[in-house]
Amino acid sequence: MKRMIFLVAILTAGCQGMTLTDEEEATLLLTITTESVDSKSSGREMPDTNSMTLIIRSESDTLFQNLYGSKPRELKLEPGKYFVELFSHRHLAPLFNTPCWGDSREITLSSGEVSSLDLNCRQTNSGVRLVFSPEFITKYSAYQPEVYSGAGAADYPGTGAAIYPYTEERYLYLNPGRFYVRLKPEGETSAPIPLFSKTAEAREMLSINIKLAPGDTGAIGDGIIIDTSSTWIIDTVIIDGNDGSSQAKAILLSRLSEFEGMKVWVKGYIVGGDISSDTIRFIPPFVKPSHMAIAADPSERVREMCFGVNLPSGSIQDQFSLVAFPENVGKRAWVKGTIVPSYLGGQGINPVTEVIVE
Repeated sequence: MKRMIFLVAILTAGCQGMTLTDEEEATLLLTITTESVDSKSSGREMPDTNSMTLIIRSESDTLFQNLYGSKPRELKLEPGKYFVELFSHRHLAPLFNTPCWGDSREITLSSGEVSSLDLNCRQTNSGVRLVFSPEFITKYSAYQPEVYSGAGAADYPGTGAAIYPYTEERYLYLNPGRFYVRLKPEGETSAPIPLFSKTAEAREMLSINIKLAPGDTGAIGDGIIIDTSSTWIIDTVIIDGNDGSSQAKAILLSRLSEFEGMKVWVKGYIVGGDISSDTIRFIPPFVKPSHMAIAADPSERVREMCFGVNLPSGSIQDQFSLVAFPENVGKRAWVKGTIVPSYLGGQGINPVTEVIVE
């Protein structure tokens, strides 16, 4: 027998809620609560919940998808698992002044049970604000800052990127996860300059001061401020000039994803060879002359923290292959090659054009 569920508007904590009741077998109470919005951030006004989108679906079918204010008076549902989602909009690309609000839950309705589901309407994306020092702007006046998200430079250019003008003061909103900042040249002849990458969580509001090293007075403050609605972080990034253009300016392995698709110098330690998607041989003998694994720490043994290097046949293998020179394990090395998102099971360098071993 099917259950008759009625949706009745109620008022809870200053927001519209919804009660779902079954006259015969089941009762589901669905309410909406909100968090306060801090007034110091522009563009963060909580939308009217009636204008938000409500979706109710089972594992196989969407039962309701419309504005919350247009919710039906009743639904007939079979017993089982249901998914409830409420959101202000779908955040598909970095945009200014577009905080996204909502929540999603799942619930199983059984005959004869009374269930209560509370949707907490909170910010689901993160905001980033960049502040550039005057010296930085002067040096890079021929470039435009750009923020992009995704797996790395392999996603660039695309819908996950947004220009961030030097004069911009608003927050740029991103989906949670890793994001990247680079300088985009105004002309076609110059290559982009990766600056840094960071990870942002939902509700985090990051204000990042970007200045040159050494000595700059463009700071906007420091410390971490936490309130009830968001995590407000003020950070500083020092641009040290390490752009991978030479051995002296070799990048750290932690920055590989910023330089995907680019040929640069990278520094690390040789930790092993004979690489597969889930294993690395850390002690000799080695049998694959084209394989080398490097890491930020010479004692690293976690596969995910080691990066594959493709040594092409010829003089590079003759001089640096671990088959011939197993004593190189543990030594510091500088490798020049193209950064790729996938090589032997992870990020890597393929192909390599130069190697220097300390």
